[in-house]
Amino acid sequence: MVKKGRVLYLSRIKALACIAVVILHTVYTANNYSTTTGQQSLMLSLRNAMMWAVPCFVMASGALLLDRNRELSAKKLFGKYIPRMALALVVFSVLFSVFDTFTTAHRSAGATVKDILTDIFQGTGWPHMWYIYLMLAVYIMLPIYKLISSNAKANDIKYLLLVYTVFLTVLPLIETISGKKLSFYICVFTVYPLYLFLGHAMHTGIIKLPKNASGLMFLISLGIIAMLTVYSTSNASEAPEASTKINSMLSVYSFPVYLAASLGAFGYIRRTKNSEVPVLDTIAAELDSCSFGIYLIHMAVLKFIYAVMKFNPFDHGGTLAVIGIFIVTLAVSYAITRLLKLVPCVNRII
Repeated sequence: MVKKGRVLYLSRIKALACIAVVILHTVYTANNYSTTTGQQSLMLSLRNAMMWAVPCFVMASGALLLDRNRELSAKKLFGKYIPRMALALVVFSVLFSVFDTFTTAHRSAGATVKDILTDIFQGTGWPHMWYIYLMLAVYIMLPIYKLISSNAKANDIKYLLLVYTVFLTVLPLIETISGKKLSFYICVFTVYPLYLFLGHAMHTGIIKLPKNASGLMFLISLGIIAMLTVYSTSNASEAPEASTKINSMLSVYSFPVYLAASLGAFGYIRRTKNSEVPVLDTIAAELDSCSFGIYLIHMAVLKFIYAVMKFNPFDHGGTLAVIGIFIVTLAVSYAITRLLKLVPCVNRII
């Protein structure tokens, strides 16, 4: 049974994005073991095809947090949202550093403590922890963002999105292709406010995309992503400069094709029927409620499989082994998260 008050389509989006993130990291890590161009092309194509997931998470946050009917008190912001992210940063930085100490790093207690402090304050910890810094930044700016979303007219939001799109996705793409730095900029540090406000605009109907058009946009975007990935991988030695530029584009969420893929995925699911599908929406609700915990924990499962067990999927079934690793990782991460949610205090973090 889906929890009362849950926005059905957002629950579906977050559940699918959660699955996509686990796929992304599973195949990207598996790529370290690839020995042929074909294996590398497949793993990287799958990885890049899942890059819509994090933008969709941010868009879902924008849909919920920027809702003008949703009050945001200073007490809730500084007493719940920000402390939760800060505590998750500290706790999981400690856990991951200790994990490394006892499995792969084999260092002293003093070195571990030093590593923990460096990881927290300089962001040198496990790569996926960057998302916590992103959410901290979003929460800190949230009162200003809500002022905009609560008072801006539809055309104002469209103008904001247009400016963000041009300066945060189109101009960076031109710079990457041309190899020249442009002098034009706006006072925004990252592309993520664009996704935040896009989620708000699509949730409120400021921007309306037909279901079929959204699906087509998503599929075409995935096709372009796959073609660029295969070209880059196959021509790395023959055309290194072009390959490097393509890899640079495919490594950032500001890439316009990722923007289109995210819009397509979000827009398509936004238009799905607002009636519960008993089994599927129960699963979606579970993954949604556990998504933050799964995000944090799944990298530990993957690291145990790949780095500690030194499991090479291409020596044990290839693509089928990678699929198996994904299923095991998702299942174990969900199970651990569900158990941790039963622990008092811990359930407030994940």
